[in-house]
Amino acid sequence: MAATLGLISLFSCVVLFPMLHAVIVYTESKSSSSPIANLTLNPGKLKLTWDSSVTVTEYRCYMRVGHSYIRGNVYNKTCTFSRDSALPIHKGALFQIQAMYNNISYSAEARFIPQGKIGTSVENFSCVIYNISFMNCAWKAGRNAPEDTQYFLFFQYSKEEDEQECPHYIRDALGRPIACSFQNVTDIKKEVYFLVNGSSNELEIQFYDEYITLYEIEILTPPLNITVNCSEDRAECIVRWKRPQPSHMEGNVDHCFEYQIDIRNKNANANPKESSNECPTVRGTSYTFQNYNVKKKYTLQIRAKGDACLVSQNWGEWSEPIEFGNPDDAVLTTTIVLLLIAFGTIPVALVIFFLCKRYCSLKKMFSPVPQPKNKFHELFQISDKNIQREWMDLPPTKYETEEITTVEELNNF
Repeated sequence: MAATLGLISLFSCVVLFPMLHAVIVYTESKSSSSPIANLTLNPGKLKLTWDSSVTVTEYRCYMRVGHSYIRGNVYNKTCTFSRDSALPIHKGALFQIQAMYNNISYSAEARFIPQGKIGTSVENFSCVIYNISFMNCAWKAGRNAPEDTQYFLFFQYSKEEDEQECPHYIRDALGRPIACSFQNVTDIKKEVYFLVNGSSNELEIQFYDEYITLYEIEILTPPLNITVNCSEDRAECIVRWKRPQPSHMEGNVDHCFEYQIDIRNKNANANPKESSNECPTVRGTSYTFQNYNVKKKYTLQIRAKGDACLVSQNWGEWSEPIEFGNPDDAVLTTTIVLLLIAFGTIPVALVIFFLCKRYCSLKKMFSPVPQPKNKFHELFQISDKNIQREWMDLPPTKYETEEITTVEELNNF
């Protein structure tokens, strides 16, 4: 029955955060006697208020973003929308009030229309929480954003609390903020409202907003106290660990997690077929590794994610690799022993050699063994001698000297 009558008012909206560049177009039912008037929207608190010329006992209010409808809570001509179900409005939104009076249905609408050039708001906005209490948010500058664009990130835990601006920005080469880091983020069970506003001297920058439940973006830390106990007789290993420690969880909440186990042969990295491994998923804090081979060495890593409760459903960080199995150690030990023996023998031999040279006579220690005399050998070694006489031991032949006397005859004259 409700129909749009026409444009009633056009005005800028003032919100809890810095000024949002937007207008609100307010319309009412086609009946000139509509009891609903002066519809006003506070986008920062998602609060809708109006006036009524008659006493209406029942109102209903709705928020529409795209094809999604959300019903709000009405109290005393005021409608509010819960943060748990609210939708971002940077693409525009429609707020509607419905009422019944004298069996006639009336309605009024307020259309929220963001202003600014399309393509100037941030793109690919995302946040992660790591190491329990640190949060990083990052985005890209709008494709149509001027070089002098400055972005400002705010977040708010609840409508009743004050907004907080990013304490530390990271900028791109043009000096435009493209990331922000927060420390000591607490109470990650809540849904938080993020708003990125922008400004430029050249043109109007569109804003960007989003609702994020913080525990859903947490990157879980690795499981703690991982141990491996192997049995050669049973050819199996028992792996045990403790769950990660999210800051917002207390007590026995082991049932809230599931784990992925990655065990692989350390020496199989050279073979891609052997190194590929299906990682089993288990619940609880222990796992039995079957077909353990004592002749091989293995590496183990574990990571966790939420299986229930208020825990991130995304896989967390892998633990540091843990090695088990002994073949490398055995080979290393044998090699070290052989090297020690080799290097130890050389100096010992040198010491013995020098001691013997100093205090011992090598001739006495290694005197030659006497051999029988070889006379035939001596026989053939004799030269320039009478072999027969030498061998028979005959005395040498003596020769007599002949004396010659000369006689001369004398003549007498």
